[in-house]
Amino acid sequence: REALVGVLDHGIATALAAADTAEPGGEPCFVLPDGFRRPAAVRDFADRAEAMRWLSAERENLALAAQAARDAGLEDRAWRIILLQWPQVVWRVRDNWTPLLELALDSARAGKDAYAESRVLTLLGWVLTEEGRAAEAAALLEHSPRLAREAGDPLGEATALINLAVVRAELGELPAATENCARAVELARREEDRHTEMLALQHLARMRLTARRPEEALAHARTALDLGPEHEEAARRSLLLAICGEAHLALGQEDDGVRLLDRAAREAEDAGYDEGAVRALEVLVRTTAEPSYRVRHERSALRLATAP
Repeated sequence: REALVGVLDHGIATALAAADTAEPGGEPCFVLPDGFRRPAAVRDFADRAEAMRWLSAERENLALAAQAARDAGLEDRAWRIILLQWPQVVWRVRDNWTPLLELALDSARAGKDAYAESRVLTLLGWVLTEEGRAAEAAALLEHSPRLAREAGDPLGEATALINLAVVRAELGELPAATENCARAVELARREEDRHTEMLALQHLARMRLTARRPEEALAHARTALDLGPEHEEAARRSLLLAICGEAHLALGQEDDGVRLLDRAAREAEDAGYDEGAVRALEVLVRTTAEPSYRVRHERSALRLATAP
């Protein structure tokens, strides 16, 4: 067991370094476990691409480590090893993450850790939403903000509210979704967490666009962009630029709308964020007769469909 703890803690330290390099603006998803054994040396990652490659290559090994931790009664290590893969989960959300996240949830509940349970529910709920399992996602996510409050985790509560808002919007509960997102913006601002505030504003902007309030959508998206997404947050920039573009189209400002959507698509393409490229290019294909948009859309859609 002592040897296993050493191996697990080395894995946690390396995965933490990878997650911090892949998403430097991201809030740490936990404190280190009790009795954590800090390794003498931890791998350095040069940039986001290297960190993401490591997380992808080590996915199976990290899953085996998490299962070994759970089997040994080391629940506090099991859920951490899984949650540290969140940059890959976000990047490849439809890549069968649910079983691993269910193991993390089982571990958090076994350890009677409200903080961990809330964090895992928030990520699992979002994955289920993206998999088209909205009703299941809502049933899980409705517990997450309360658990975060009980654990004294305001940023966890904000993220939980954002993900709950997304699924409520999908289920047609737009007023409740908007209220959740607005509350998340408040919490993030109070905690001075730019990353979480941007995320909340991004979803709030999308919801105002859905509610046919393009002026409000544009204002929220611009506020988020003014917070300064970092170079590594190319996906967020692309999504915010696309919202701005769609808002301009809704306001009858087609030239500005097309320009911003094209920029959103190019930034997504340059970052290898095919999902964002597909979303922006879909709108451009519907809006203009420019044939290059259709070609680019087909290329991005093919890459997305055949991604490993």
